Amino acid sequence: MAPDPGLLPVLARLLEYPDPGYLQSLDRCRGEAGPGDPESTARLRSFATALEGQSVQALQELFTRTFDFDPKCTLDVGWHLYGENYERGDFLARMRDELRRHGIDEDHELPDYLPHLLDLLARAAPDLSAEVAGRFVVPAVEKMLAGLVGQDNPFEHVLTVVHGAASALTGATIGGSQRA
Repeated sequence: MAPDPGLLPVLARLLEYPDPGYLQSLDRCRGEAGPGDPESTARLRSFATALEGQSVQALQELFTRTFDFDPKCTLDVGWHLYGENYERGDFLARMRDELRRHGIDEDHELPDYLPHLLDLLARAAPDLSAEVAGRFVVPAVEKMLAGLVGQDNPFEHVLTVVHGAASALTGATIGGSQRA
């Protein structure tokens, strides 16, 4: 079963630099996960609980420590897959074309920025979504999750939900087995 298409853009929002509307995005995300996905709902509740009562500045500091200061958790998918190799340039060019084709603005980030790719997964045809999820998003998120092991970082919950949603687009579950 594919994730609710409304969940992916909201998850993308949770992986963007926090602003004053960030906590409202979290509330919306919990609603999008819905009763049909109790594991994602529980993970998003845990994320919300961990952030409860924090100022926007504290959220920004956590975000920066998690995604900007540690290359193991950068939100640049191509970095996880290709490093600085030539293949990353090809990947960036392809993703830029797909983002444009699907009306997704890059803003100030590179085209392999995970929130952009989550928006692409939500808008693209199922075959393209499955390809991008399976070849790029799932393997990169697995590396990011490995970089968070033992850190007790609340963003691990969000990345786990992202992994599950992207895996569902490919027909696989988190454990790697195929869904019927």
